[in-house]
Amino acid sequence: MKSFFTKWGLTLSLVIISIHFIAQYLGEEYKVVEAISKALFLPSLMMYLYVQPNVSNKPGKNLVMLGLFGSFLGDVFLISKSLFIPGMVAFMSTHVVNIIFFSKIYSLKQPKSTILKVSSFILLSFCWFIYFQLSTAIGPLIYPILVYMALICSAALMAIHIANHKPIKIIANNYWIPGMLFFITSDAVLAFNKFDWSINSPIPHIGLIIMVTYGLAQFLLVKGFQMYFTTASKEAA
Repeated sequence: MKSFFTKWGLTLSLVIISIHFIAQYLGEEYKVVEAISKALFLPSLMMYLYVQPNVSNKPGKNLVMLGLFGSFLGDVFLISKSLFIPGMVAFMSTHVVNIIFFSKIYSLKQPKSTILKVSSFILLSFCWFIYFQLSTAIGPLIYPILVYMALICSAALMAIHIANHKPIKIIANNYWIPGMLFFITSDAVLAFNKFDWSINSPIPHIGLIIMVTYGLAQFLLVKGFQMYFTTASKEAA
């Protein structure tokens, strides 16, 4: 079983998320399949990462697994529309963990690039845009959502910051930064759809866009974690 997940874990995750996409597209009759496949997606990625020979006993492994577990809880909670707040809190824990993990690789005390400063301005402007567009529709919930946006943007900025660290630059640029940007895209579309579009002008199959961008985010982040631990192993050898 371990060798299966080592070799085919990502393929299995791709199959699971593809089943989810199909069930979501087909509609209400396949809601059970949609829910089960969504709940299985993160565990399959976690198992793939956990069984990699270069991940076992590496510093940061447990932290990464904790962050992925937070995403798993978020997925499970968000299956029910009534559990939006617990789901958001669970994903908050993921972003906090990612911030801590990235900061351990390359702390904020290190020199900051111009790209980081420009990105900080862009993401701050994005948070303000969310506030002005959705504050009336969301009501009091806008404040915890802004906290959530601040956390996910901070995680993205940390990914951008560690790209300044040469040993990690390729991983950050190819996996962690795109992964975090897809994560932000998915959550932004989800927020606009939940509090605006679904009420005023429903968009057919918008959930597919949310899940495709989310799935890409998790794939990229996990692959980046796996490559980081592999790189750490080679440097230690």
